Amino acid sequence: MDTVIKNITLIDGTGREPIPDALLVIREGKVFYAGSASGWSDAEESDILELDLHGQYVLPGLIDCHVHLSGSGEADSQFYAPAGSMALKILKNAQRNLAAGITTVRDLGGWSELEFDVRRAIQRGEFPGPRMCLAGRFISITEAGAEYYLGMYRVADGVDEVRKAVREQVKNGADVIKMGVTGAVLVEGGVPGTTHFNEDEVCALVEEANKFGKRVAAHAHGIDGIRKAVQAGINTLEHGTYLYQDPLLITHMAGHGIFLVPTLKVGWDIIHAKDSNIPLWIMDKNKATQGEAALSLKMAHEADVPIAMGSDVGTPLNFHGENALEVYWMQQAGMSAMDALVSATGNAARSLGWDSWLGTLEKGKVADLIVHEKNPLEDLRLLADKTSLQFVMKDGMIAACHTEHHLPPQLFEKNYLSI
Repeated sequence: MDTVIKNITLIDGTGREPIPDALLVIREGKVFYAGSASGWSDAEESDILELDLHGQYVLPGLIDCHVHLSGSGEADSQFYAPAGSMALKILKNAQRNLAAGITTVRDLGGWSELEFDVRRAIQRGEFPGPRMCLAGRFISITEAGAEYYLGMYRVADGVDEVRKAVREQVKNGADVIKMGVTGAVLVEGGVPGTTHFNEDEVCALVEEANKFGKRVAAHAHGIDGIRKAVQAGINTLEHGTYLYQDPLLITHMAGHGIFLVPTLKVGWDIIHAKDSNIPLWIMDKNKATQGEAALSLKMAHEADVPIAMGSDVGTPLNFHGENALEVYWMQQAGMSAMDALVSATGNAARSLGWDSWLGTLEKGKVADLIVHEKNPLEDLRLLADKTSLQFVMKDGMIAACHTEHHLPPQLFEKNYLSI
């Protein structure tokens, strides 16, 4: 039967103005109609399930383009756990995302391929969980991070090893290839501005990934590494901390549709932390880079570089389920509330290459949606407020809901989550 959700304000994820007195029709897990109630007629329909939401706000399920399901916000950023425990940790964190309205995640550095096992279990219907776009291992040069994140990194030195590393990720089922072009903030000996891979290695990785139809996400803070990655033809620039230093490169990104995924939340979580367990080196490095990261986002947005939301959850005190606060921090850096929201819906789906079927509430797209009691555009922090979030749908079925809600039982997924 069709599900008809009525008496809502629709924020469809495209950037269009909210539609009051709207109606949403779901058929076979997909959006069949989304728009003004006056534009819909059900005269010929005999089998309809109606949900009257009494003026609540309906949005697409949010998409987080940069998560680490193997991390749980550990203060020292040390993710390690034995294999069995790690698989359960990944599943638990995935479910925290779904219960918070994050219906799709892109994991940019998993752990010993366990995330692929978790995804298969979710796809088989054994457990509820979000859609998962996976990178597999983080391809890196020989460096200290490979020891600190033992199950996450795949060391590759030289063009031949880089190509082999890409092929391994593809073999394991990766949807996207992640490359560490520069040093990292969350590696004690890492220098974020230092370029790691040489130009020929970066170009080889992009070429090899493209050969298999895979997109490339480049971890890059320093401007030299950013420049090498962008000129090689990556699809998404992760962090982009010192991007502001090259306005011409920003223009190039805009012209070639290369996305910036700024990951501001992790820095603010660390800087505002009152947890003395955070190592001083983590605190100092974030304080030294946070202003530059915000400036780079502001300049990129003003130049029409496409922006996609990525919270980097899993990193220190950056907890799964609070992902959507990244949208708020993007607004604080200079984006409008609507543009910041689109970065987590329509634009995020574009950055994954999944926008033909995901990311907005338009006819033919999958019916992944969230329902809020209050208008998130008035305060984007509401996106992470579980008192405002009423329920979460994935493929037209309720995947997470407040237990006190009395909604039609035929709409609930097996083993749905409590918000």
